[in-house]
Amino acid sequence: MHPFEQHQQLLARRQFLTGSAMGLGAAALGNLVAQVHATDADVGSKNSTIAAKAQSGLHFPAKAKRVIFLFMGGAPSQLDLYDYKPELHKQFREPLPPSVSMGQRVTAMTKGQTQLVAPSMFKFSPQGKSGLMMSELLPHLSGVADELCMIKSLHTNAINHDPAKTAICTGSEIPGKASMGAWLSYGLGRMNENLPDFIVLSSAFWSGDQQNIQALYSRLWGSGFLPSKHQGVSFQPTGDPVLFLSNPAGVNRDSRSKMLELVTRLNREHLDEVGDPEIQ
Repeated sequence: MHPFEQHQQLLARRQFLTGSAMGLGAAALGNLVAQVHATDADVGSKNSTIAAKAQSGLHFPAKAKRVIFLFMGGAPSQLDLYDYKPELHKQFREPLPPSVSMGQRVTAMTKGQTQLVAPSMFKFSPQGKSGLMMSELLPHLSGVADELCMIKSLHTNAINHDPAKTAICTGSEIPGKASMGAWLSYGLGRMNENLPDFIVLSSAFWSGDQQNIQALYSRLWGSGFLPSKHQGVSFQPTGDPVLFLSNPAGVNRDSRSKMLELVTRLNREHLDEVGDPEIQ
């Protein structure tokens, strides 16, 4: 369908709702009142529906009710922590096998190196009853080796920091895809209409004598091509925890309220013109 024809259809529907008995405002008010007066049973039923939807297709019943995903940008290599590669000791200082390069040229980061194969400098030993191999860098974590779940079946072609981080958080090395949290929000819905589906806590790092926000791009918790309501809400390590909630300097509550009302009205008018749901 031509975009102009699609726009005309949207416009016709809006005119119908506006010209009906009490207009779109009454329908929105009815929905709002219904949400305010929802009983605990209704809320419980909704949560049960979401839980049932989440359980479908799983091999085992899910036990987790909350998830905290820790992403360590710039952490030590897994080859020095828990990914034991004894074959690297045998091939130390040998040329890179063709099975690794697969006919591709080496990257700019390694083009000046003649010997690319090197093992870890740290000692590994089996830990716990499972015999999980862990390095000497993790003496405390080794004590709970039997309570850990290590997934080593994943692989990627990304060898640089940025595409690797993007692949971990979005499943693709190419920016623009929806993050893991956005997909969970899209697939499972939200438990509370007044709170974000998930939040992001970005740590800070020291750079010289200045403290800077960690270099993690918002696309790592963004919604990509999904509606923006599914993106994460970033909490700041310094200042206001959430941006744009506090009034700017010199602006009181009444002035900002009027400004937000005006912006909302302008957005509604623009929504009526173009029909883009992202304007809502």
